[in-house]
Amino acid sequence: MKDIKISEERLTVIENIRRAVAEGDYFRKVSVGDPVVSAEDVERVIVPFDNRRLGIRARFRAFCARLLAEQLTTQFNKDTAIIGAENALGIKGGAIITSNHYNPTDSTPIRMLAYMCGKRKNLHIVIQETNVFMTGLFGYLMKNCNTHPVSGNTRYMVKNLKPALGEIIKDGSFVLIYPEQEMWFNYKKPRPLRDGAYHYAALFGVPVIPTFTEMVTQDGERDADGFLPVKHILHVLPPIYPDSTLSVSENRTAMAERDYAARCELYEKTYGIPLTSDFVPERDIAGLNVSIG
Repeated sequence: MKDIKISEERLTVIENIRRAVAEGDYFRKVSVGDPVVSAEDVERVIVPFDNRRLGIRARFRAFCARLLAEQLTTQFNKDTAIIGAENALGIKGGAIITSNHYNPTDSTPIRMLAYMCGKRKNLHIVIQETNVFMTGLFGYLMKNCNTHPVSGNTRYMVKNLKPALGEIIKDGSFVLIYPEQEMWFNYKKPRPLRDGAYHYAALFGVPVIPTFTEMVTQDGERDADGFLPVKHILHVLPPIYPDSTLSVSENRTAMAERDYAARCELYEKTYGIPLTSDFVPERDIAGLNVSIG
């Protein structure tokens, strides 16, 4: 045990999670090193963002990004299992997919599910606006791989993102939205959910396909950050449909509550332990498997 060294970056993230849980702030950003975005950056890059990929260059970049994402999906999911895919296979039109947000590559199991549903070219992902400002390989994917940033800029949300998502869903695409909002690295528990995903589902009259990824620590060599390998099991839960007798506001609240309740039940069933409000790193962070005090 003395030879196990967890990287300072991961220790900082774990400490940030510890503080967020203690303060009941499950939507807090805990990652380190994310881009800092100014109001000027938002006006310059996010407000005019080409969510519909109308230009020839934008469509070509999206095509290249999708091919790259397909390669990464194969690379990252050699041992990934999907349970309950039949819950999504019967949905032929557009839908919102929800997922827990635990890893920079956590959209790849969802991409596998989309392929199974015949949506190889029709998976779109809603991302945080800061991701658009990332550099390198992931930066390219965040800008181009059928991604759609959310922003605190109301004008952009109403006049750009909302109609774009409406057209995308009308065309029969799946749209992945992370209602937990921020990524908490390898955090195994379900977190409370923002209701934006369910708002769009109710607004456009489409179902939500809830998913929850179980993470199982494996034996093997620890990586450069000191973490053991992790097997991912994507659980696809029964779809949640808007109730035509309820308003959009009522639906988004009710649908979010149903999704969260299903995640909590699944967590207790898959991990075989009760869902508690405390935080124990070696229990709640997949791949850690060592007490860090």
